[in-house]
Amino acid sequence: MEEMHFVYINANARIGAHSITSVSQSENHIQGICLSAHSIRTFRRDRILQEFASADEAQQASKSFQPEGYIHLTKATKPRASTFDVCFTGFKKADKERLVEVAEAHKLTVRSSVTQNLQMLCCGYNAGPSKVTAARMKGTVVIDEPGFVHFLETGEIPED
Repeated sequence: MEEMHFVYINANARIGAHSITSVSQSENHIQGICLSAHSIRTFRRDRILQEFASADEAQQASKSFQPEGYIHLTKATKPRASTFDVCFTGFKKADKERLVEVAEAHKLTVRSSVTQNLQMLCCGYNAGPSKVTAARMKGTVVIDEPGFVHFLETGEIPED
């Protein structure tokens, strides 16, 4: 089974050592099963700083790379527009459409899934446990509809 060990800089300028197995490659990406996360990960070829023969070598070398020298490989450092992202789950179609309209009227960004930048997951009676768990793992506020209405009215997230 092919293994690959390398030092990588991500979009947020974090440098780290990575080891993957079951490697598949395309012109711009490398994909494989991450040995630390035990799940499939995809890496951009242009962000791989150096390959190594072993995980230990990659780990040791990762400490010597300075992000400043590779900033051109990361996200542009333009200021992000301030948005508040909300996702609705577990509602009947008509209720969800109504909540989306209300959220958009309050200039909130409505997402259809739990993303890294999601600030709030508003759950109805039929919310699936996997979406709720994913939101909690990312530190997203999980709230019900009355709590969402309270948030819109006051700007405060109600205590549990």
